[in-house]
Amino acid sequence: MAIIKNAARQTLGQLIGANNPPVVVPDDSQRQYAWGKREVDTYWQDILKFMRARSTGSQASSEYFIGPIVTITDDKITTRSLLDGQQRLTTSTILIAAIRDTLGAMAATEARVMANNLQRDYIARRDGRHAQPQYFLTLSLFDRDFFRDYIQNWSETTGRQFTTEKASRPSHKLIEDAYGAFKTHIIRALDHIHDDETRLDWLDELADCLMKGLVFVEVQTPTSSDANEVFETINSRGKDLSTVDLVRNFLMEKSRNDDEKDRVNNAWRSLLDGFERREDIEKFLRHFWVARHGDVRSHSLYTTIREELTDRFDNAMPRYEVRTFAAELQNASGRYIELITSDTGVEELDGLLDEVRSLSADAAYPLLLAISEAANYTEMVKVTQALISYYVRWTVVGRRESTLLEEKLFKLSKQVSAGLSTDDACAQITSWTPDDGTFQTDFAQASIPRSTQARYLLSTIEQYLRQRAGVDDVVVAGTTAVHVEHVYPQSPEAEFRLDDHGQWINRLGNQTLLHGRKNRSASNKTYPEKVSAYDSSSLLITQDTGIERLWDDERGAWRVRGIDERQAELAKIALDVWPVGARDEGTL
Repeated sequence: MAIIKNAARQTLGQLIGANNPPVVVPDDSQRQYAWGKREVDTYWQDILKFMRARSTGSQASSEYFIGPIVTITDDKITTRSLLDGQQRLTTSTILIAAIRDTLGAMAATEARVMANNLQRDYIARRDGRHAQPQYFLTLSLFDRDFFRDYIQNWSETTGRQFTTEKASRPSHKLIEDAYGAFKTHIIRALDHIHDDETRLDWLDELADCLMKGLVFVEVQTPTSSDANEVFETINSRGKDLSTVDLVRNFLMEKSRNDDEKDRVNNAWRSLLDGFERREDIEKFLRHFWVARHGDVRSHSLYTTIREELTDRFDNAMPRYEVRTFAAELQNASGRYIELITSDTGVEELDGLLDEVRSLSADAAYPLLLAISEAANYTEMVKVTQALISYYVRWTVVGRRESTLLEEKLFKLSKQVSAGLSTDDACAQITSWTPDDGTFQTDFAQASIPRSTQARYLLSTIEQYLRQRAGVDDVVVAGTTAVHVEHVYPQSPEAEFRLDDHGQWINRLGNQTLLHGRKNRSASNKTYPEKVSAYDSSSLLITQDTGIERLWDDERGAWRVRGIDERQAELAKIALDVWPVGARDEGTL
């Protein structure tokens, strides 16, 4: 049961004001800045709504409760380590800085005085001209320097200082975006105010709303373990903390010494620097766990990890340490990044990984990650080929239950991590894959409404046709110059519209590829008006797969039987493009 020393009402100005102990996000807890456009815009709209209500003077509108924060405080409350509430306090400081900079850019002397006061009272102050600033909010090591340089540093003489710390992490970009959004919102609001005096009043009222009107409840705890318990309880009821952050905090809590904490921080630094988006880190953590332990849902991932690792960390024999888990996580993240970015250095495998990404086949990554730990990248080619064929035949074309595919692949991932060979894994995938007769029937009837999937299927067939014909092997899957074209148009003229329009429009036999300019010119026209675009196309799937059968010259109308005929021929080709098991040498 967590010990709570005190739970006190605090305004924003009291929390980060100059006369209160600075708030510090400890390096062994909390996440990086994570609020995106939606959260920042919502925060701004809430502030404006509160500001309007507060201006009425009613007692009920005098304060705006923004939520709890959790701190670890010493007995004399001379230091406050922030465990929960970083996003709200950081965003509030960014908004204060945007107000400060707006004032600093105004010509009036009073505006500069107001800007300097905001800086000294709520962001940072200096005890002397050459003294180091004392920051009222200090972020953790991942964002600390950038936040100081981009948001908190300010010259009373020249205003906002030149930024030397460049954005190097996704969280840094989010800080930049939040500041830019607030500046834009403020400028738009001031555009409706035409005299400087009223503008100063409005900015002063906005700052006063923030400092005196925003109210938190600060929950003070004596130790990190108490704070973590409160922290997890609060965040189990909301979205303030991600699984990645909870796992890091848990590992810090379980670390036996500073060396283990450093190892965890190093691992997290690799994650932050290696992935472009925070969502990718979340996805990696789940796939890493699934690869070793089998399926676990995202909503229960942290609970599962905590329970499993607590047992292992607390077990005397065999000893499994935090440093070991952190190292395994860091090593796996490097391989995972190479897999999702198709950057293994093995050309054939990288081409296959491009296919996995084009298919959005996320269920494949735990297995690929597990195999990459046991085999080299060259040895992964055949099993990846088999995996793609299974996914295409089962899910994309066959439209069978995707959760069953996931269950099988996740279970297989665990088996591979436990020692199952790559050949045996490939054999299992092959045994699950729909046979040729089933696949040909499925393909001949398939309707593919998702343009990304249709593009993948058509472009992969195009690549196969080019290799079979011995012409240049231009890869069209990754180029934005080639578009999916509906032969019978998506929006035909009324006189040419089929009665059962919806049944035919997304059939694969009705879809082909065209270069962008040709696609735009063909668009929703009838076949005779499109034929020149088809005839002049360099793409074999457009030239050589019987598109002309979709139009009846005698009747001057679309011929739906031609869609069936063309799709049946594409289905025969598809058997070679996505064979059961590994592809034959030189197939693609």
